[in-house]
Amino acid sequence: MTWTKTYSGIALLFAIIVMATHILLFPEYTMPLLILLGGLGTIFLFFIALPHYSKYCATTNNNTGFIKKLFLHSILYRILGVIMMYVYTMFFDEVSLPFEIGAIDSINYDASGKMVAEAIEKGNGIFKTLSGFWKGQSDYGFSIVIGILYYIFGSYTIVIKFFNILIGSFTVVRMYQITRYIYDEKRARLTGILMMLMPPFLWFGAMILKETLLIFIIVNIGYFVTKLMYTEKFKPFVFGFIIFQIVITLYFRTFIAPLLLGCILLQLIFLKTKRKHYRILSVCISLLLVYGSYTIVEQLGMKENIEAIVTASQNQFDNELSHTANTRGISYTKAIVAPLLFAGAIVTPFPSLLDFEEVQLGIFAHFQNEIIRNSLYFFMFFGLYRVIKYPPKASVFILSFVVGYILILAISGISFQDRFQLLALPFLLIFMADGIVTDYPKKIKHWKIYLFFIFAAILMWNLFKLSNRELL
Repeated sequence: MTWTKTYSGIALLFAIIVMATHILLFPEYTMPLLILLGGLGTIFLFFIALPHYSKYCATTNNNTGFIKKLFLHSILYRILGVIMMYVYTMFFDEVSLPFEIGAIDSINYDASGKMVAEAIEKGNGIFKTLSGFWKGQSDYGFSIVIGILYYIFGSYTIVIKFFNILIGSFTVVRMYQITRYIYDEKRARLTGILMMLMPPFLWFGAMILKETLLIFIIVNIGYFVTKLMYTEKFKPFVFGFIIFQIVITLYFRTFIAPLLLGCILLQLIFLKTKRKHYRILSVCISLLLVYGSYTIVEQLGMKENIEAIVTASQNQFDNELSHTANTRGISYTKAIVAPLLFAGAIVTPFPSLLDFEEVQLGIFAHFQNEIIRNSLYFFMFFGLYRVIKYPPKASVFILSFVVGYILILAISGISFQDRFQLLALPFLLIFMADGIVTDYPKKIKHWKIYLFFIFAAILMWNLFKLSNRELL
């Protein structure tokens, strides 16, 4: 089966009960009406559109037409996301225009991009220019992309947002292609639809942040790795392109590169095949992959930089946890929070639904992202159970990336930060689609039980935030 109107009805009722409960219990902390209506409107749009698009999952003909429609509709929804971001910012944080509410990183990326564009125009060194702006090279990648776009089209923020729209829409198609390799056409189409409609991608894609491009690179690596697993003939060009993309991620978020490399090695090692020479070849490719990556890093002079970053990250848990706590105004100790971070690393973040201080504006403004994700994760867990019990041929890469990435977030103490969780979400949608399509007798009953516990968790999270500020 695919997503039905019955499923949408249950999900919408859950969202309404969550919001109504918080409004009735804490009327003095109700968020502004525009944000409340905008968030609820997004939730309704998602769950009304999902069964409408799901009808295309049942047909297997005209794949080219489906891909074209998927891409064009993805562009449309991402344009709506940009418009919504502009409206929110205009009403609640006008000084941040043309950026988003409470913009900090976007402003820095814009400034560094202009510096790169100027350096290109004058023939100056880009890396030398950026070294005076950023503390580390993990932010160079997106700044360089912005600089090139600014140099070609002019220093207008809308250029970057349009770039995010296009690259985000192409990522949707890539997710469809990956799932089609691993599962089947029905699950592939549903994965693409979920990726197309999922509000977190629309929200962060409307900002000048590196996550949209980094997600594309990760998904693109996943696509070529998966394709390689289903190709009997070894292709050196594809192999080299995968390594090249892994190296690029060092300039976006350093720990992603070794994680991706490890996931590829696991995929090669656990590749199930009855052909003995293929297994021998996979071991040789694994060794070549390690050696090739090390050689490229050394030739680019990045070895010392990586070692310095690793050294500086030894106390990452304490630093990230303290920074996040200060940003969100939450006081807690590592000993108390650490178990919760591990236990709820996938389900979190929970939505913040109460307006009790100015800093909360940028947090509760996207409550719709968390409510939709929290409500659908039941199907993702079911999909994870199935992929572990009945592993498809090329599922090791995506599964190990999801587990490894979320584990890193939990250890770092930032698993409840929506922006950081974003990188794992595309591959989680593959398992979610499988969980939705695969049916069993008590599925709806179990989902309702899950939603009850999620409702309790959301309520307790918001109560905790109020209690922490002595507002109860």
